[in-house]
Amino acid sequence: MRGKLDFDVAVVGGGPSGAIAALKCSLLGFKVALLEKTPFQSKPCGGLLTQKSLQALNKAVDGEIPESVFSRPSTLKVCYVYPDKGKSCIVDYEVLNVKRDLFDSWLREYASKRGVKVFGNTEFIKLANTQPVRILMKRRGKRLGLNVKYLVGADGVYSTVRRQLFPNIYFETAPAIQEHWEWKGEFESCFYIFFKRELTRAYAYIIPKDGTLIAGIWTPRENFKTLKARMELFKKLLKEKLSIEPNSVLKREIWAIPYQHVMEGLGNVVLVGDAGGFCNALTGEGISYAMESALAASESILEASNKDCEAVQVYREKVKEIAAFLKEKRETAISLTDEDCKSFVEFLEKRINDEKESFQFDFEFKY
Repeated sequence: MRGKLDFDVAVVGGGPSGAIAALKCSLLGFKVALLEKTPFQSKPCGGLLTQKSLQALNKAVDGEIPESVFSRPSTLKVCYVYPDKGKSCIVDYEVLNVKRDLFDSWLREYASKRGVKVFGNTEFIKLANTQPVRILMKRRGKRLGLNVKYLVGADGVYSTVRRQLFPNIYFETAPAIQEHWEWKGEFESCFYIFFKRELTRAYAYIIPKDGTLIAGIWTPRENFKTLKARMELFKKLLKEKLSIEPNSVLKREIWAIPYQHVMEGLGNVVLVGDAGGFCNALTGEGISYAMESALAASESILEASNKDCEAVQVYREKVKEIAAFLKEKRETAISLTDEDCKSFVEFLEKRINDEKESFQFDFEFKY
């Protein structure tokens, strides 16, 4: 069976990057397997979709996001807060507020209906061979082998596929904490982003969602031990400056986000989304880059198949500009000051007022 292909493409991981990569490959005519553990579980996430995310989504999905996927309120204005200087809202820019687990599930179901073979209750175990690609997986307690021509690693920040490809390369991450609160206090329903170097080198945020409040912080160049102390400081700041405080903590989630230069993959194995480090270290936004890298991966696989060359050669060229941009944002984020953040937001507001049109997030390539 070693010489026979079970599928043209196998995708490991069923989040937005994996589902979009699998879906797009299927639409391009490939026989595709999507491997995902069961129960399906999304990573801790605020569940916000930028307009950039929607632009990427529309390149693979023909139709609208179901109403059941949206949280209440379904849209949120973006508001930057400087605790010592007040707040500043991006008046013409909104994000969609979704239930991340239902959004991921909808994408997988959509992919399944369009030809992707979704293997639930399946764990990727080992990359046994890279030319041709042979993987070992465990499904319902049984170990199985799978022969494919191309493999897409979409298995998140702690990617097993990436570790198998590059066992000796350190992949830097930034720890993050997110809590779901019942709270007291009144404020306008917005996505609030807090800049305060005393609080974190990055930013903190609050998101109203379905009658609860999500509060989160991520802390580059620190460790998980500081997260709870940072969250307590954030609660104190919210109470003092905005009269917001939790009545109870319903859930606490601790995770990490990529804080790493992009790693594209090796041979016919490509890495997308968090697995490949596709995350903006300045804003913490990853869903749009997950989708964009997934689309680039599927197009690279098609081109490599036609040219009979390694997929990563094509993929590296396709994501070159994204990788360079994310590298620049990471270097900017490392040395960012409160005043830099204020100047950044003033720049956005001026651009919106000058253009007098909805903001499309393309500022990132020009700032």
